[in-house]
Formats: sequence, C-alpha cells, structure tokens
Amino acid sequence: MNALISGARKDMLGGTLYLVQYRTDSGEYEEGAGCCQMCRKMIINAGIKQVIVRENDDKYNKIDVQEWIENDDLLLGKITY
Repeated sequence: MNALISGARKDMLGGTLYLVQYRTDSGEYEEGAGCCQMCRKMIINAGIKQVIVRENDDKYNKIDVQEWIENDDLLLGKITY
C-alpha cells in the first residue's frame, strides 16, 4: 500500500507491481501472497496493468488487473478479506 500511496499516478499507469510476502515477526519469506480487496482497489485506481505474485521459490502468478475490474468481487456480492 505504501508504494501505491508514495508513487505518482502518471508513473504507475500501465505498470507492473511485484508482490511477495514476508513475515514481519521473523523476516522469513511466506508462500502464497495475495491482495486484500482494498489493495486491489488501490492497484486498479493507480492504473497498474499487471501484478506478478511470487507463489513460492519457483512459481510466479501473473494477474491481469483488467480481470479484477471485469470480475469485481464486490459487484458480484462476494466480499473477500
């Protein structure tokens, strides 16, 4: 969230966001990173085109942000946290 707040929208338009999850208590990498609904909305509003999520040491998941827009969980009545 801090990266989205700190960056200028003009610099984020059409960009790629890389997401990895680390535990704050141990500093260890944790598999299965994801975005909460609020962060998804911020990513959409920032104009980012794709999100690359590190699933584990060898696997990355590429998300087309347009899919989040077209399949909005809030509009479908499926709120996720």
